[in-house]
Amino acid sequence: MGTDTAPRRIKSVQRACRLLICLRRDGPRTVSGLATELGLSPGTVHTYLATLQEAGFVEQRDGAYGLSLELLPLGERVRSQNPLYQVARDEVDRLAHASNGVAHLLIEYEGQLLVLYEVFGEKAVGKDFHAAKRDQPQEHIHCTAGGKAILARLPPERVQEVIEAHGLPAITEQTISERDELLDELETVRDQGYALNDQEQMRGIRAVGAPVVDSKNGLIGALSVSGPASNWRGSYFREELPELVTRSAHNAEIALQSSSTRQ
Repeated sequence: MGTDTAPRRIKSVQRACRLLICLRRDGPRTVSGLATELGLSPGTVHTYLATLQEAGFVEQRDGAYGLSLELLPLGERVRSQNPLYQVARDEVDRLAHASNGVAHLLIEYEGQLLVLYEVFGEKAVGKDFHAAKRDQPQEHIHCTAGGKAILARLPPERVQEVIEAHGLPAITEQTISERDELLDELETVRDQGYALNDQEQMRGIRAVGAPVVDSKNGLIGALSVSGPASNWRGSYFREELPELVTRSAHNAEIALQSSSTRQ
């Protein structure tokens, strides 16, 4: 007789997690809206919300429920404990100010991009665009410089999983939306050590990204910087900025390895 070795799951906790994810993704929602989304009765959803509200994770305002500030220190705690964040913050600061762009520290999570840290240079543009992206994992990473830098370092089978899960939608007319074309692009990224985003995610914005790897060449994350296509062109976009970004990525790798040896 076989033994079930699968870990036990608590359905009520799973439902509470799904509810929190809905609120994170969509913002404040009504009880009826959440009930429809989750396939639960309004009474059940209200019970979950009341419990989460008592714990301080959810707040009610104007007839809708949303995430509360109690979650903010939890998120900050997760970020502050991330080894890449600990060693790369200064490099992101320097990158933003050296380029006068928006510098990002990124990690991959379930085929999406999470922004660990973001800094605006003195003359950075597109602040509202970047602020909106910061609130949610970026689902489509094939059109971003940091995303392509990360994809180029993932195993081929993992890349296929990401493509199948999230697709390759054409965000702009410049977006690579064909699988074979993207795979060719990722091969180029691997060879040159950095990725370019030439208005593939937003018209008027160009970006450069480079991976950060550990001492065994395993992927840790990526650094990227974005700025105006009107100014970022020619050799500055295709030579000077890639050199600047890859240098910052390499410095982060050295700091990460030095930190590991001290532990």
